[in-house]
Amino acid sequence: MNLRIFLSSVFTSISVLGIAQESVHKKFDLFIYTGYNRSAFTRSDFHISGEGYDLVFRDVAAQDAPTPFSFQGYFTPGRFSIPQYTYRFGLYLNKRWSISVGLDHMKYYMITNQNLNIEGEVSPAASEKYAGVYGGSPVEVPWRFLWFHHSDGLNYGSVELEYNYPVWVSKKSNFSWELIGNGGLGLYVPKTFVQVFDEPVDNKFHLAGYGLSAKVGTRFNFFKHFYLEASSKNGFAILPSILVNNEKSAQAKQRFGWTQFFGAVGFNIPLNAKQESDAQKP
Repeated sequence: MNLRIFLSSVFTSISVLGIAQESVHKKFDLFIYTGYNRSAFTRSDFHISGEGYDLVFRDVAAQDAPTPFSFQGYFTPGRFSIPQYTYRFGLYLNKRWSISVGLDHMKYYMITNQNLNIEGEVSPAASEKYAGVYGGSPVEVPWRFLWFHHSDGLNYGSVELEYNYPVWVSKKSNFSWELIGNGGLGLYVPKTFVQVFDEPVDNKFHLAGYGLSAKVGTRFNFFKHFYLEASSKNGFAILPSILVNNEKSAQAKQRFGWTQFFGAVGFNIPLNAKQESDAQKP
């Protein structure tokens, strides 16, 4: 196959897929979806301070903690909030643009027993076992020295503005395929467990910070009312107010990036169905 025939085939394929396809969505239509995610996190500095100590742990590594798959664990109504889930409710502003609100429930676990560079000081009054001046050299950090996780979870509630690009629509619009992309802003309300100097505390839910995110993905609509979505979302968390204990006598802060892959099942609610039906009458 020569270059001319190849390029002709490519452009023909693009034309067939439908560069100028008509969107299946209408102004003020609603949608809702729910699904599950896997997440990954960048390394971050964890700054923790309280009475008699002030420490910075450099380049802390973390991972998510997905629930092992089982029908009971993922699809029993009372256990829905245990896995890493995602849900969202939105409104189409026109055929291509929508706005939505929702929650990404991720789980962030510090990996235990890391060798970390530590800066700061711990007084004997705070902990005789870990007292000393830390000058930035690598130190083995056992989980009793420091271990924390946003495990219930790293809850990111956000508002997103989304654009959908219809690639293919069936003749009667019963099936369609579209590409989607969005940007969002939101708040983080984690429930954080912190163990420092052998003292564990499972804290309450707390507004810890804010961040932004962006998503790209694809969506397949079928029978007009249902769809499947597969997307990748990337975000950045700025958490200046992490609870170390519920009395707020100590505090922690960190910043990190994250990426998330999720699959979801959704439902389209075409509020303009009557208007569309009237428009199709001869």
